[in-house]
Amino acid sequence: MYIIIKIGSALLVNKNGGLKKDMLEHVLSGIKYLQDMGKKPILVSSGAVAAGGQKYAFKKLSKGVKAAIGQPLLINEYSTIAQRKNIVTAQYLLSKDDLSDRKRYIYLQSALEEATRHGIVPIINDNDILHGVKKSFSDNDQLACYLGIMLHAEKVLLLTSVDGIYNDFGTEKQKKIDIITQLEEFDGIQTDQKTDFGTGGMKGKIESIRLAMQCGIDVYVGHGSNEKIFASMFDDSKRSTKPYTKIVGIKKEKQIRGIQKWLFAGAEPKGEIQISDRGIEELRNSSIRRSVLLKGVEHVFGQFSKGDVISVIDKNFEQIGYGVVKLDASEIRAKKGEDNIIVIHANYFLVTV
Repeated sequence: MYIIIKIGSALLVNKNGGLKKDMLEHVLSGIKYLQDMGKKPILVSSGAVAAGGQKYAFKKLSKGVKAAIGQPLLINEYSTIAQRKNIVTAQYLLSKDDLSDRKRYIYLQSALEEATRHGIVPIINDNDILHGVKKSFSDNDQLACYLGIMLHAEKVLLLTSVDGIYNDFGTEKQKKIDIITQLEEFDGIQTDQKTDFGTGGMKGKIESIRLAMQCGIDVYVGHGSNEKIFASMFDDSKRSTKPYTKIVGIKKEKQIRGIQKWLFAGAEPKGEIQISDRGIEELRNSSIRRSVLLKGVEHVFGQFSKGDVISVIDKNFEQIGYGVVKLDASEIRAKKGEDNIIVIHANYFLVTV
């Protein structure tokens, strides 16, 4: 089974821009531990921009150039330490298009499966070298969760500088949440709290975790420097001193596969359709998956083609789902109001709220 590990820049790079070799050593020791258990670890690692920008005092350079300087420094340190541990690593630099485009998504999935089948550990980062000319992930937490969904990972471990998710963080009332088992439990968590949660912040982290949770994947948000963090994920004891918050994946009778998995794992909407209140109610409250019908469409936004992914929104412009459209935008506009025409088939539609 796959284990996705994400580690952020704050844990990897010191104030002078130097890489924390002891932290890289710790992470790779954890990866070796997982391999010895028969798992297939994949590492999502930040740190390139921070290392490249500060090490050479090029603080005024663009993010892309900093990443170009720092990425080989980062991967070289990983590779050097990995060789001592008899670990073979491979570098993957990704953009959001690699997951939003269906063909590239399938090719990437195959490439990762091939590498891990041979005991190779992929080390993955957002391709910041092309920052500004390509679509970026909100942060590497999002990338890690998307990869977990793609590969139907057993666990996703998000390593931070705190030992979990907190309520009232930074106040006298702060309290760590030990376990989350329901999506509704996220509603009371502040998404503006100031912690080491990367460029996407707490809001982006929670949105990504919710998607993985809905796909049945357990997510752990834990302290990256804790020496027992890797082993503790497999500790079933009831003690409450574990260095993480565990988010329990929602188990389903049928595993999410194919198009549905891709929709969860990064498919990018290219347009929007706004549907009636009645249509929204049916999609949200139905016990079975329903198709989006043309008769409920009130407005069409953007230009898109048959086979593209589009969002379905309500009258308040809130997204309630997205899926693969069966008609061009022009066809929907021309035929709007007609009965018995499917715009998005139930098998290719994902309700998000």
